[in-house]
Amino acid sequence: MSIVASPARRSFLKSSLVAGVWVVGSSTLPLLDSVAAADEKNKPVSPFDFWLSMDAGGVVTACTTVTNLGQGTHAAIAQIVAEELEMPLTQVRIEHAPVIQQFHQKWPPGITTFGSAGFNSAQVTVAPACAAARQMLIQAAALQWQVDAKDCTAANAQVHHAASSRSVLYTELIKVAATLVPPEKPVIKASRDWKILGQSTPRPDIPARVDGSAVFGIDVQRPGMLVAAVLHAPRFGSTLSSVDDSAVMAIRGVHKVVRLANAVAVVADRYWIASKALQLLKPVWQDGAHAKINTASMRDSLLTAVAAGEGLPVQSTRIQHAMETQKAMESAKWVIDTTYDVPFLAHAAMEPLNATVEVTAGGAQVWLSTQSQTDTQQGVAKALGLQPGQVRIHTQNAGGGFGRRLEHDFAVEAALIAQAVGAPVKTIWSRENDMRSGYYRPITASRVCLAMDQDNLPLALRHDTAGPSLLEYTGVTNSPAEDGFDWTYLMGWFSSSYRFPLFDTRWTRVDFGVPCTYWRSVGNSQNCYFLEHTLEQAARKAGMDSLEYRRRLLKHNPRAINFVNALAERAGWNKPLAKGHYRGFAMNGTGDVLFSGHIVEIAVVRPGQFRLIKITAAINPGLVANPAAVEAQMMGGTLFGLSAALFGEISFRDGQVEQGNFDGYRLVRLAQTPPLDVLVISTGEKARGVGEEGPPSIGPAIANALLAASGKPVTRLPLTQAGWQLVA
Repeated sequence: MSIVASPARRSFLKSSLVAGVWVVGSSTLPLLDSVAAADEKNKPVSPFDFWLSMDAGGVVTACTTVTNLGQGTHAAIAQIVAEELEMPLTQVRIEHAPVIQQFHQKWPPGITTFGSAGFNSAQVTVAPACAAARQMLIQAAALQWQVDAKDCTAANAQVHHAASSRSVLYTELIKVAATLVPPEKPVIKASRDWKILGQSTPRPDIPARVDGSAVFGIDVQRPGMLVAAVLHAPRFGSTLSSVDDSAVMAIRGVHKVVRLANAVAVVADRYWIASKALQLLKPVWQDGAHAKINTASMRDSLLTAVAAGEGLPVQSTRIQHAMETQKAMESAKWVIDTTYDVPFLAHAAMEPLNATVEVTAGGAQVWLSTQSQTDTQQGVAKALGLQPGQVRIHTQNAGGGFGRRLEHDFAVEAALIAQAVGAPVKTIWSRENDMRSGYYRPITASRVCLAMDQDNLPLALRHDTAGPSLLEYTGVTNSPAEDGFDWTYLMGWFSSSYRFPLFDTRWTRVDFGVPCTYWRSVGNSQNCYFLEHTLEQAARKAGMDSLEYRRRLLKHNPRAINFVNALAERAGWNKPLAKGHYRGFAMNGTGDVLFSGHIVEIAVVRPGQFRLIKITAAINPGLVANPAAVEAQMMGGTLFGLSAALFGEISFRDGQVEQGNFDGYRLVRLAQTPPLDVLVISTGEKARGVGEEGPPSIGPAIANALLAASGKPVTRLPLTQAGWQLVA
């Protein structure tokens, strides 16, 4: 199951960029061994020992620090390799890099996948490695022919010399190229010179995902492996007091019952035996401080907090204007004043959490689907009393992540179970355990006050928000709270493409003891709703068309206006609607560099019930590497956000999560999904991330359509809690 390439495959081309200094060698050792040997000599590791390898048949394998979560980034990285090396895409393979210091990135930190940074991180790692390799192969050919390298070109995995009509395959140049000094600053191609990037290409991982041959974390097999099923405390903060395992240990195939601080696990020959035996245990739990929480009381606490308006202000004079905002509120022609609230949300990835761990005297090996390799390595090492270098992470395909696999709690748990058993153990969380055991998107309330002038334009925006801090719970190495302020509550406000002269933003920390973490698009998943529904109310107050009002707010931003116009044209915004049909628009814009949005058409079939007729989505991420992949990302993100807006909610009663599977935590079904059209626009020189652009604006677009239908603001999500029901 190791992701480290074999010596045979690495005996030809191996490359890397280490701290900006390139040094070449021709080692035939396996990757980790060559790294260790170079470190012992206290000299830079050969660049041909990292990002790239080429086998005797000319197939290039490139390492990436981006987890294959199903998002399609590996296809774009393969395009980078083929583009920079001037070779067919069919000769490129992508595999995940080993978790060692030499592959650590500045952003995302360490080896981590989040923030839609996959393509851009590859552009500063894999792309320069390939560009350097291309230049070195050309130089090797020039030496062989005794000609100037400037007169040689690369194409189709060959180097050509037009003047003499000579050409040579890369595979015939590797041994010489590996002895050359690579360029210190390899130059990657400008987008205007792209031939493979910028094109829609098939995703090479799709066939294996469809036919079942792709190996996910849950598929890993090890010699002598046992399987563990886990049951966590029914309330957060509770601990395990005792458990009688006598009946369970009498079951054939059961090997051990492992007691953890807040959980108990049954280890058996197979998962079926372990999960059934787990149901026979009668653990006794000691409740913690938040044992009696329920959703109604939590919501009341948050609404009370935002009404009081006494939260912590943003500690930045650049974006905080408390006194000026108050004066604007007092002098405004009118003020839109709306209080919103949204619930905890689960990630609900299709592959439940799992990890396979083997602990030996010399260290540990971990096979898992994860977004956070570095943090997982450090967390497991700490739990087992090891050094991080003694923990080897084997990254597998992941059946979704959406931020939940940034946490390493399940991997640490699996490591402790394997250590207790003394054999390789695959630990699997059931769907119910996965959904009820945290981490979630934080429950949040916000009061938004928008002061308008005589021309119906914004004077100032006051935003009071309340909820728990995910930064206090997440184990991810990331930016800490700034002066006590959880910055995730700011996402989507100050980076907005709209322009507001004055801001007063305050956050009240209200903690319920429920673990929270990043959820796809993070704070912007709710803030886009708060902002766009407020603007929709302002447009109605001004007596203006929704899009025309947005254009007024974007008059300083021609790229944003062009985006709005393109989306409107694609959706047929100005076409007459059938009786009982309504449209809603919402946009998630970041300055003048990244735009995404939705226009939704609905039909109200009876009071409180509506049908989705059509969804039109658009995205302009600047530069597009693979239009088909961007389109797929926007589709997936739209449906992810749609499920949350329609039904999504993790609720509590008597301290316990009420939802346990997809019967209670509903996802939008095929019969409920209308035609979905996606417009992908490329109008820039730099690519921006797209993975988090689908969820934010689909919910507010529907809410705005419902506002047009009823004249009443939608102040609560999911829509089932706001008095609206979707009908197929």
